[in-house]
Amino acid sequence: MQVIVQKFGGTSTRNVETRENMYKNIIREVSKGNKIVAVVSAMGRFDDPYATDTLLSIVQTDLLTDEEIDRLSSIGETISTLVVKSELSAQGYKVDTVTNRELGIMTDSTHQDATVTSVEGHHILNKLLESDIVICPGFQGYSQNGKITTLGRGGSDLSAVAIGVAIDADEVEIYSDVNGIYTADPRIVPEAIKLDYISYSEMLELSRNGAKVLNHRCVQLAATNGIKIHARSSFDNSIGTYVLGDEIIMKEHLDQLLISGITGSQNEARITLVGVDAKTNAAGDLFEKISEAGVNVNIYNQALVGGGHMDISLIINDKDINRVVDVINDMKSVLKPSKTIVRGNIGKVAVIGVGIKNNKGMFQKVYNTLMNNDINIEMISCSEINISCFIDSQDVKKAQVLLHEAFLG
Repeated sequence: MQVIVQKFGGTSTRNVETRENMYKNIIREVSKGNKIVAVVSAMGRFDDPYATDTLLSIVQTDLLTDEEIDRLSSIGETISTLVVKSELSAQGYKVDTVTNRELGIMTDSTHQDATVTSVEGHHILNKLLESDIVICPGFQGYSQNGKITTLGRGGSDLSAVAIGVAIDADEVEIYSDVNGIYTADPRIVPEAIKLDYISYSEMLELSRNGAKVLNHRCVQLAATNGIKIHARSSFDNSIGTYVLGDEIIMKEHLDQLLISGITGSQNEARITLVGVDAKTNAAGDLFEKISEAGVNVNIYNQALVGGGHMDISLIINDKDINRVVDVINDMKSVLKPSKTIVRGNIGKVAVIGVGIKNNKGMFQKVYNTLMNNDINIEMISCSEINISCFIDSQDVKKAQVLLHEAFLG
């Protein structure tokens, strides 16, 4: 017998027909003698009656506290657990549910985007002694002061992995409307290839660079605790993609592709400070102030230009432009730039794979593929498994197609 955690999103819980597909996946594993912990999202999307966005639309959220919004947001998942229990029980299965506190997912006190601080699984394990299936609400936990918290974007993925850690599950299955992880978004690159296996580190890079299959926090938690993730389709029985430890990939799956994925995003911006005073630690002070403003700097570059001056360039998320510009304006008397250039409409295309660090010419291939097709590169970031190029946002989709053909065509 295995204990398997299965996570189902709103497209699976939405209505009677979609839930029938969900139940087939649950029942398939129960018929093998396995125990199932099913983590469910709220039913559907706006304006489905019990979807989270629908629930939020019936109140004036600006008149509620963040804690009250979390209480309301969590109701959709609670409804799902009870609907699923009712329907599976009617089919003759032994089913139980857990409450928010019985989930065992403790978080910090940050509402709407809480961080998991600890997990504990004895309530779920005790219920599995008597039941074939335990239904858990996704997307939520509770803080040390006992308040309901929610886990932010992709929170149900994170819930599933956290529960998997807590009960030492054999596998965590993440179900969606795609049957695994592809080398690119098939909607952009029709020739994209489904991967059988991918390492935690590669999946983390894909998630952080625009791929939307798995939430990066759930992958990070799985990697820390050695939890196997199986990303697969809600709508068929086919094997999807396994996310595994890097050492397992290198030992058992050396025949995998050198490149695991090409991904892109279109929400970056570049800020350049020209002629900053290089005789002080003004740049260090700048980064401290930017961090205090709650902004992450994605890429940083500085170059001495002579005469005791340097140019500084930053790549940030475009939503943070105003906050960074405010910081720069407050520090103008210290930085003393001759001018500040703000460039929006920046995108990023990333080539990701374990093959980058062990194969020569990968960087040149990326660079030449883009430049030979009239795509100008504004900045580049490289690591052992990631080459990211910052380009005009309107070129991102074209760049993904070109690079996929160059490396995987």
